[in-house]
Amino acid sequence: LANSGTGILPVDVTMGNALKIASTRETWLEHVRKGGPVMIPLLALAALAVVIGLLKWVELSRVQPARGSDLSRILEHLAKGEQNGAMAVAKAIRGPAGEMLAVAVAHSTESKELIEEALYERMLRSKPRLMRFMPFIALTAATAPLLGLLGTVTGMINTFKMITVFGTGDPKLLSSGISEALITTEY
Repeated sequence: LANSGTGILPVDVTMGNALKIASTRETWLEHVRKGGPVMIPLLALAALAVVIGLLKWVELSRVQPARGSDLSRILEHLAKGEQNGAMAVAKAIRGPAGEMLAVAVAHSTESKELIEEALYERMLRSKPRLMRFMPFIALTAATAPLLGLLGTVTGMINTFKMITVFGTGDPKLLSSGISEALITTEY
């Protein structure tokens, strides 16, 4: 502007406050560090829960459901009296559905009540494998809010310590404790 007589002259209408606000931006790691020591177990539990959740998703997505055509083929074999053919079709289905169909075929000559009882027993044996690690997810869901509350309490304790030592005159001193309290609650 001074050299050519034309140009752009930026005007800061915030009187320097925009630069102050920009200087408060922080990285994710800095944000986590401000959360205090409670953030370590909180993030560790979150990471483990996500990993276990992904592993369970993969495990459950691999479970092959029985299709209607498979059931029809099994029933056709059983109607013809070909229990070996029906068993071969049932065993070709991987996972708990195939195991349950194999039990049903093995007991196909029994009464309806006995077949239901055998299927129920097989289901009880398959359930623990499918439910593996699910209690940890429930534990994490119950523990995370409590850890957030613990971080809130420790942050407020730090704030009150600062008030005791320095008084309430400087809000910058109080902001670290309040920040710790709010960040753990956020996470």
